[in-house]
Amino acid sequence: MEARVLEDCRNELGEGCYWDHRDGTLWWTDIERSCVYRRTDGGQLTRYQLPGRAGFILPRKGGGFVLGFPKQIALADGALTSFAKLHDIETALPQTRANDATVDPYGGIVFGTFDETQDMEARRPIASLYRLGPDGGLVRLLGGITTSNGLAFSPDGAIMYFADTAVGTIRRFRIGPDFSAFDEISPLAGPDAAPGCPDGGTVDAEGNYWSARVWGGCVVRFDPDGRVTARVDLPTKGPTCVALGGDGLRTLYVTTLRVRHTAEELAAAPHAGGVFAVEVDIAGMEQRLCSF
Repeated sequence: MEARVLEDCRNELGEGCYWDHRDGTLWWTDIERSCVYRRTDGGQLTRYQLPGRAGFILPRKGGGFVLGFPKQIALADGALTSFAKLHDIETALPQTRANDATVDPYGGIVFGTFDETQDMEARRPIASLYRLGPDGGLVRLLGGITTSNGLAFSPDGAIMYFADTAVGTIRRFRIGPDFSAFDEISPLAGPDAAPGCPDGGTVDAEGNYWSARVWGGCVVRFDPDGRVTARVDLPTKGPTCVALGGDGLRTLYVTTLRVRHTAEELAAAPHAGGVFAVEVDIAGMEQRLCSF
């Protein structure tokens, strides 16, 4: 399959997309330009400027959002004009920032950080994965991470997926009620399972896992046994995040990036940084909502 250009927005670092089934809108961030986009199903695009870079944006049950700024998790109102700090993050590590996140089955969020040292070869596994519970309590789940990505949950909420992009393995964890247990099980896929490296991920209604393959120019679908059952090719090497939404939750949306491209690569891929879409045969799940 090949994806079509949905929005030629030319994001520097498009990320964090999700579909809000309540009003039929697609949301995503451009981290490097400190902004968030909202696109209606009818194609109306709105851009919101933020007070800082946001690695993720997630919806709240009562309205508004949770955002991951570099060194804090914050609550925002629905107009994205008012922000309140919820929790500080890794303030003693100036080279890390909040990155990928997802709402867990209990209304909390799981999010990770990454070492954003400019020289990619100098990045180290100093980042971590956290769970911020509905009560506001913060728990560190994993350490020794370079680039947190690929967070998603199975339809029944019992399995959590996670990938350190720098390592390339899509890992799985069995979750107990309200995270009373957090046990690693066999990985879904290794670093050579598909082109590129695992970035953002999402799970469909049948438990298949979609993985954005940054630097690989594609998105692939793994079944629960780790077999590739579908592939979507993009006219750019940098897909970053995926979401299932649209009519019947059967449209796969993909954000991309323009950073770390040469001038020649951008000339050959003029739609890099855009948002792409393709129709798929298995529906997604409704977006979970934060309880904060």
